[in-house]
Amino acid sequence: MLSFFKKFRFFFNPVFSLLFFSFFGLTLYSQELSRIQSDIKLKPEKLKGSINTKLNEFGISLTDDGNILYYYSKRENSNYTDLYKSSRVGNEWTQGEEISVLNSNFDDQSPFILNKEEGILFSSNRDGSIEFQLSNGKIGVSRDIYFSRKNDSSWTRSVALPRTVNTEKIEENPFLFNDHLYFTRYPFGQVAEADIFVSIYKNKTWEKAASLPEPINTAYSEIAATISKDGKSIYFSSNRPGGFGGYDVYKSILLSDGGYSDPINLGPEINSAGDEAFYLEAGDGKTFYFCRRIGKDYDIYSNLANPFQELEKGKSISLDSIHFALGSYEILENSYSILENLSSYLKENPNVKIKIIGHTDLNGDSQDNLVLSRNRANAVKEYLVKNGADSKRIVTDGKGSAEPIVPQKNPDTDYKNRRTEFQIINP
Repeated sequence: MLSFFKKFRFFFNPVFSLLFFSFFGLTLYSQELSRIQSDIKLKPEKLKGSINTKLNEFGISLTDDGNILYYYSKRENSNYTDLYKSSRVGNEWTQGEEISVLNSNFDDQSPFILNKEEGILFSSNRDGSIEFQLSNGKIGVSRDIYFSRKNDSSWTRSVALPRTVNTEKIEENPFLFNDHLYFTRYPFGQVAEADIFVSIYKNKTWEKAASLPEPINTAYSEIAATISKDGKSIYFSSNRPGGFGGYDVYKSILLSDGGYSDPINLGPEINSAGDEAFYLEAGDGKTFYFCRRIGKDYDIYSNLANPFQELEKGKSISLDSIHFALGSYEILENSYSILENLSSYLKENPNVKIKIIGHTDLNGDSQDNLVLSRNRANAVKEYLVKNGADSKRIVTDGKGSAEPIVPQKNPDTDYKNRRTEFQIINP
């Protein structure tokens, strides 16, 4: 049944499955709970560009490089939902492009893209999906999970996963982590009864899916599970009591015994009076994407975790996300949000003194680079002082091109050398 997965065995390596369940103990769990809400400092924003419309953009998935975003939408010229994708150009996302070769004359939803677009999982009630008899005697059609493989620049014919995954109920929102396939299941037309299930790929087939235990699934609705890049956390949406609106995003830690910690609401920075779902971690470990509905339609948002929390562990933080005009120490506007994050960190930690160190890439004169790096570090300090930081708590330095991360001139990696470093210093 699943011979089409043969070329994708590297996604289902059982070694990674073992690593998947080797997670934090309860002590680290407690530490994590105290940090969850402080990790999220930047106010989420709608994705820039033309990806968001007055219609729904929902059910997102991201390629490994973070530059292509898959989702589904129902457009005005269609009676059904279809799969779309958008590409990032700079800081903006292009208008969604319908993936016509994958779409059918029925509902096609909730894509999960594998790695660099080698394959895709999605949900559909197209011809061939499981049929069943409704209580009124009519025939209903389930939404099942399908798979298609990328073949050069096109996609192969989509094939339904076996009955160990697909049933007469609705299966949607697939998310694959190593050999674990997470998805949402609920009775036809009864999303209020939705739960999160998992099926494990073993012996070249999918085992019968099992419902995740409490405290993940409850008597309320749980949907759209995703797993963090390190495999240590699960994010999902639920309308359980205690939230800020309809569906809120929660985070739970996978424990060493295979269980789950009590889920923690991600708080008002992420969750609103509306609905939030599909909280998705990008490959950089700093950027998160999610879908939010305020009013009638869902849009796609992003936010950054607060990297400066790592300073509390005595680590240096090196960021290439602070940008300057070419050959200048003028801070570009797209750096303001991360610097506001640092301002918040300094306000919340009034006894901390930090050192800011500027670095350049290997291009240009070394002495000019030294001066430029010092000026850039001072520009960051000046920004922080204007935002209320005490100048006596901040010292600066510049290393020019003397300490590259990548010891070569390369347009593809120069950005790693053009960075700003932060570290806590003794009072």
